[in-house]
Amino acid sequence: MRLNFLFFISIFFLLSCGQASESLQQASENSNRVIAIGDIHSDIGVMQQVFRLAGATDENDEWIGGELTIVQLGDLVGRSDDEREVLDFMFAIQEKAEQQGGKVYALIGNHEVMGGRVDNQAVGPNPFPAYVGMTGLSLDDPRLLRLPPNQRPRGAALMPGGPYAVRIAEFPTVLRLGETIFVHGGVVPRWAEYGIENINGEVSAWLRGERAEPDSSQQVDDSDRVMWARHFSSRIDELTCLMLEESLRILGAKRMIVAHTRHREITSYCGNQLWATDVGMSRAYGGQIQILELIDDEVTGILSLQE
Repeated sequence: MRLNFLFFISIFFLLSCGQASESLQQASENSNRVIAIGDIHSDIGVMQQVFRLAGATDENDEWIGGELTIVQLGDLVGRSDDEREVLDFMFAIQEKAEQQGGKVYALIGNHEVMGGRVDNQAVGPNPFPAYVGMTGLSLDDPRLLRLPPNQRPRGAALMPGGPYAVRIAEFPTVLRLGETIFVHGGVVPRWAEYGIENINGEVSAWLRGERAEPDSSQQVDDSDRVMWARHFSSRIDELTCLMLEESLRILGAKRMIVAHTRHREITSYCGNQLWATDVGMSRAYGGQIQILELIDDEVTGILSLQE
């Protein structure tokens, strides 16, 4: 009996060591690996697929990426109907990654800004029922009077001080990792001069309900604001590249990765100093699923989901 017991203990020890070794190897392989993901637009199926494509999660949406870093470039919400599922997935996977030594960033895009403005345009056919019955909603807030009654729970969840807005306020607007700048729209020179820390701090304070909307997020498309600018994702020419170079010089970086404007595929510009990652992956647009890979702060490839 004692020999059998020792035998089973030995087998368990060997299996445990093998699993631990595999986990350590995976963590080591991913320690300098970053995956950039473009607009999700409220499509939970696409959200799950891109995380699996990145090697971040398994079929049960559990974190298997070790020390992998994920950067999702904003516009988690809008256009499709799975908003709450997508947001809840993001919050959950951020915690799971942290527990395993990984990191998941989500940036604030223009659709998160519209939510903060209590603006329910550009949403899916009907994302509103998912917010009904949420706790912590201030449904009598006068800011909601502009909305039809059935849309007010969504407005209350995403408006500054609302339960989802407070969580989104934890996201950066502009993220720097190494010599790479990640941003939804773009950082033109005047906002580079203003500074990443100032931009992030002001936008987060607004979403927490502590101040008015800052200048960096105001206006709409074709402005130079950080979540709205298309300078670095549409009609790229020589002058655009010169503007980019000035922004990068000010920021002390060597590339910028953006989203916001749909492309048929992930595309580089300006001698690979600029990468556009929005490929319209959500069912609202039906684009292909692609993500961008960086290793040791260098772009190493585009990963595509083969249908």
